[in-house]
Amino acid sequence: MSGAVHPYDAALGALLREQRLDALVKQRDLAEALHVTRATVTRWEQGIRGLNVATLLTLADTLGIPGSHLLPEAHRERLDPTLAAIVHILLTRPDLVPTVQAMLEMLIEDDAGE
Repeated sequence: MSGAVHPYDAALGALLREQRLDALVKQRDLAEALHVTRATVTRWEQGIRGLNVATLLTLADTLGIPGSHLLPEAHRERLDPTLAAIVHILLTRPDLVPTVQAMLEMLIEDDAGE
């Protein structure tokens, strides 16, 4: 077996670490939740050990994120650039979601009334 880390495993590992840190979850706690060792989580994050789809989705569920957030950018669903910018803002500023939702509902009601 080669010691080389596959680029996808490295990218997925970096995304896993980023999402875990964003969720304020320690490696030890994630390992406990998944019934694996902390060393296994470390290997995933370093890209040394690959993940199967079931484990990837279980990780996402445990972190409370969509599975797509653990996929490299090249494999995520493509959005219109303007829509992607709006989604990015809402993801980084969740406090704006209720306001934006209310505004959209008002616009939809106005369109329906015309």
